Amino acid sequence: MARGLGRALQTVLAQEGPGEDLEIEGPSLANARRRALFRYLCIRPCARVGEIGRALALSHATVRWHERDLVEKGYLEYDAGHFFPRGLIDPEDSGLFSLLSAPGRSAVLLACYSDPGVSLLDLADRVKLSRQSTSKVASELSDLDLVTLVEDGRFRSHYPTDLLNRKREANAPRAKAFADAFLRRLAGEGLSPDLLRDEGGTILVRFGTASKRVVLDLPLDPYATALRSGH
Repeated sequence: MARGLGRALQTVLAQEGPGEDLEIEGPSLANARRRALFRYLCIRPCARVGEIGRALALSHATVRWHERDLVEKGYLEYDAGHFFPRGLIDPEDSGLFSLLSAPGRSAVLLACYSDPGVSLLDLADRVKLSRQSTSKVASELSDLDLVTLVEDGRFRSHYPTDLLNRKREANAPRAKAFADAFLRRLAGEGLSPDLLRDEGGTILVRFGTASKRVVLDLPLDPYATALRSGH
């Protein structure tokens, strides 16, 4: 994150990192773990509790407790068993993000992107799943128009569609509105936010109290980052 930042901004980041609790009760994002969870769900909306727990070294109960607080305070939305940042994505896409967070789904889709037309046998070898499991996952992706399946006799080829790219472009105004609302919410909680940088796909925000301030880089491009893992 520091690459390309000015020297003064790098100093700020070094002094006001994101990993400390603020000395104030009430605001959700005063809690460092809650900030990390909120940021993770901006990267991978609808991520499963086990994935979040592994990524952030939190118990399932702790993840759920923080998610409920963030819903109560208006930072997250809950729908049909899925948690996602309120206003960042189209709620109708929660099923799509939930599918991408399921084991193997992102890996299969990424393999189709890297080798359009890949066969079932090669696809299964790349993602280290059985042919039966790979076929099931590819069919699920096809049902959501993320992958096109082309049958040729006994062989089947897999091609990615441009659906995520189209949704990503269409979501840009929503992401901008989300960033503006996020800053207003922090201000309304008395956390005095300063927007340090806006790079379109990420905002860098400093906020806190007179006694302590933190810096948070918040990704705003979930239709691209949902395919990543290990954050």
